[in-house]
Formats: sequence, structure tokens, C-alpha cells
Amino acid sequence: MFLLAFFGFGAKAGMMPLHSWLPRAHPAAPSHASALMSGVMVKIGIFGILKVAMDLLAQTGLPLWWGTLVMAIGAISALLGVLYALAEQDIKRLLAWSTVENVGIILLAVGVAMDGLSLHDPLLTVVGLLGALFHLLNHALFKGLLFLGAGAIISRLHTHDMEKMGALAKRMPWTAAACLIGCLAISAIPPLNGFISEWYTWQSLFSLSRVEAVALQLAGPIAMVMLAVTGGLAVMCFVKMYGITFCGAPRSTHAEEAQEVPNTMIVAMLLLAALCVLIALSASWLAPKIMHIAHAFTNTPPVTVASGIALVPGTFHTRVTPSLLLLLLLAMPLLPGLYWLWCRSRRAAFRRTGDAWACGYGWENAMAPSGNGVMQPLRVVFSALFRLQQQFDPTLRLNKGLAHVTARAQSTEPFWDERVIRPIVSATQRLAKEIQHLQSGDFRLYCLYVVAALVVLLIAIAV
Repeated sequence: MFLLAFFGFGAKAGMMPLHSWLPRAHPAAPSHASALMSGVMVKIGIFGILKVAMDLLAQTGLPLWWGTLVMAIGAISALLGVLYALAEQDIKRLLAWSTVENVGIILLAVGVAMDGLSLHDPLLTVVGLLGALFHLLNHALFKGLLFLGAGAIISRLHTHDMEKMGALAKRMPWTAAACLIGCLAISAIPPLNGFISEWYTWQSLFSLSRVEAVALQLAGPIAMVMLAVTGGLAVMCFVKMYGITFCGAPRSTHAEEAQEVPNTMIVAMLLLAALCVLIALSASWLAPKIMHIAHAFTNTPPVTVASGIALVPGTFHTRVTPSLLLLLLLAMPLLPGLYWLWCRSRRAAFRRTGDAWACGYGWENAMAPSGNGVMQPLRVVFSALFRLQQQFDPTLRLNKGLAHVTARAQSTEPFWDERVIRPIVSATQRLAKEIQHLQSGDFRLYCLYVVAALVVLLIAIAV
């Protein structure tokens, strides 16, 4: 029953290997609907897994391999999700693959919590649920923000292709500022909310080192390595997204003529950006509230936050001293002074501005670094996973000097989709055609099917 529920709800959450619908659905939906899908709809799948595993089936005890399986699938989803996100040129598909990654991070923490229930370890259970629920909330905020930002860009440029964007920070400054906060949050850069929830996920993985189960002592370090690689690739992914989209030179006519979106769209993005900052700064207040939910959900002894970064057994009345966030808040007033010194140093030095050197040829915007160029080393290393498909455009990309360079678009065909999902879909379609004659439209025949099925069920119950 657990496996059926896990894979059923996991398909709704977009976990691997049942993720294929998600990168196709998000680009097809309006951006505000994509924000709702990623922020709310996929979380229903996570809730279903938690409800079945930690409520309906927890009374009889959870086998240890259940949580370990959830951890393994979560780690794989996180790592492969961010790799496929890095390979995308479509801004909404990139964000969709990032949702797969973040669902994997949430499942990683859920797996730790399930292992805590199996071992009757309240600290492990609650810290795992804290990381999962906190990241679930944070992902809804910063991913909703990024989808709204992508929608604002698409409404002005009429394209999903990041290679046709560029220099939008000057033309859409409010959108750029909001998306910058979203990119920093989703990359788990402190002191934003993505860092806080991933930090608690890290703590849950560190807590596995004190359990006696050898399997978990091995699984913990492996999961930490995969999460660390995922974090580094996520930073690379959103540096690519922000840099190609908002920085550099405009890569299309629409990018050159882009204007800021209406105030109503700006307010929606700034509200989510403010929540990303606010939740990070109020983490020491919010974490005990989330742990109270985790305690009530699992009926485990309470634990609380101490020193802002550590989890120890205790009561909810323990004093919270978020020293790390306090230091960051004290350092923030220094930022204007540092900015003033930087501006002064720029004025003091003599600089001459001009076009970038292009090997003696005239500079063209098409010569600017591209997302494909940034991604090329990883495309080569993970070529078996990406299954690149290339389409060549006979029109010239450059009209000076390098006359034989043509435009080229690359798309990815994930290995799992090509080798597993597509054959299953084809086999299902063939089977449907074979049994199509059973649906004749004769009502009497349908009644016979119902009676026959009832007889078979009664015989099965009797036996």
C-alpha cells in the first residue's frame, strides 16, 4: 500500500521517475497558473505522502527501508532535476525542472523523518519534518516569484527563449530586482529563506550520523554529497538564468524595445520577494511554530531551536538566540558605506569604455556569451543523460568575418523519457487499440461486463 501511495502521490509532486508531465505542463500554462501549480499543486503530492506514511500507516510501524527509499529518490530527483534545468534554454522549462529538484530536496528531508519514526527517534523525526515543511513553504514563495517574473518577461518579449533576451535589467528594473531576490533564494544564498530551509535539511542529514543503523550511516554521507553537488549546480543554473536574461546586450529586437510591466504585476512580484526576505529574518520565530506542527503531526516529544542554528531536545519555551541572523543584520548597515567606497574607487581610476574586442572584427550582440556556451562542459560530461537534439538554422548567425557560423538550437531529451516513459506510452496505446472492440456501445454488453466482474470478485473473496 505504501509503494502505491508513494508513487501515486509522487507522480503528482513531480518526483523522478514520474516527472515527465511537469516540464511539459509548466511552459504550456499561463505564468500565473504555473506559479500556482509549482507553489501549491505539487505540494499536495508531498502532503499525500506525509499523510499516508506518517499518519495512516505509522500506527503499525514503518520499516526502515521506506524512509531510505524516499531519501534515495529525493536525492536522485534533486541532482538530475538541476542538471536538466541547466541544459534548458526555455525559461519556464528551466523553472519546471528546478521544481523537480526542490521536490527532491523536500523528499530527502521527508525520508529522514520517516527513518526517525522507524527508529523511534523524535529528534530525527522532527528535524526532518522541519526541513521538509520549511522548504515546502519557501519553495512556494520563491518559485512563485520566479514564475511571475518569467511571465512578466514573456509578456514583453513574446518568447520563452533566454537566448533572445538580455539587457533587461536596464529596461525592466523592478522585474530584475524581484527576480534577483528569487534567484538568490532558490540558490540557498544566505540570508534569504532558501538557505534557512536547506540548512535544516542539512542538519537532518547530519543527525543520521548518530543512529546505530549501518545503512543510514552510509546513506547520510552519500545524500550529503549529492545535496552539496545539487546546491552548487543550482547556483550555476540561476547565475546562467539571471545573467543571460537580464545582463549583457539585448539579443533580439523585442529585448531592445522592452518596457517595464504594469504596476499590478510589479506589486505581486515585490510582495513575494519581501516575503522571501521576511521569512528568512523571522526564521527563529517561525521554526518553533513549524516544529510544533511536526510534533502534533507525528505525536513525538517536542524539540526546539537553540542558538538559531542547532536543534536540541527541550521545550518550546527555550529562549531562541539567532546569533547568525543577528550578525547578518548588524552587517547590513555597512553595505551602503561599502557601495560608496566602490563608487569612489571607480571615479578615481581612469577607465575607457568601448565595445568588447572581437578578434579584429566588429562587435555584434550575437557574439555575447550564451547559455549553451555556459552549459557546454556539463553537456559533454553528462551527454548520456541529456540526449541532445540539435536543429540547425540555415540563416547566418554572424554577418561579419565568421561567415560560416550558423544559428543552432539544442534541446534535451531526458534518458528516462526516451528509454522508459515513451515505450510504456506506446505499449499502452497499442493495447488500447487492441481492446477497443470491447467498447461496442451496446448497453447490454456493458451490463454483462459488470456482472462478470462482480462474480470474479466474489469468487476471489471466497477463496
